[in-house]
Amino acid sequence: MKKPAILFALTASLLAPLAAPALAAPVISAQSIIVNPVQTSLQARVWVDRDASGSRTPNYRIGDRIRVSVSVNENAYVYLFYVDPDGSVDQILPNRLGGSNYVRKGEVRTFPSPRDNFVFNVGGNPGLNKVLVVASRRPLDLSELSSFRSGQPFAQVNAKGSQQLAQALSIVVNPVEQPVPQQDWVSDTAFFNATY
Repeated sequence: MKKPAILFALTASLLAPLAAPALAAPVISAQSIIVNPVQTSLQARVWVDRDASGSRTPNYRIGDRIRVSVSVNENAYVYLFYVDPDGSVDQILPNRLGGSNYVRKGEVRTFPSPRDNFVFNVGGNPGLNKVLVVASRRPLDLSELSSFRSGQPFAQVNAKGSQQLAQALSIVVNPVEQPVPQQDWVSDTAFFNATY
């Protein structure tokens, strides 16, 4: 298994080429990885288990278990990504371990859930880690963004670092064929520090 910054220990998903001119490009912010530039009623929130408020940056030691939670204020498809301090990006959800990435209004979904056959352990490099959620009213096609390697349960994103991830995600939400209306998606980012 590759060296992910969150080890997925098995125990038991800015260059929008030819984008429609009416669509503004997603904004890359220091506070988040990607921010929808238009107001939307759709809201998503992501947090880690040591900071349910999402207002601070908790500390974890490498090897500690970590759980990631998301909630949405409307039914939505959620996509979770992990950005390691070295810039490598993994797609946490959807994955090959089962479970839907469709989250209902008001539901809090935690990954891994007690029913899942895997755990997340903090691993990889020390430093500031990011977990990004993108919530969309319609399913997104991540085939240009990430790919599953043979036998691996989690997809690796074909981008390095927050900037490239934001650029790649802008292509997903602004495809030439059928752009996702900007009011139909939103993102949020949780941060945590990893230390030895």
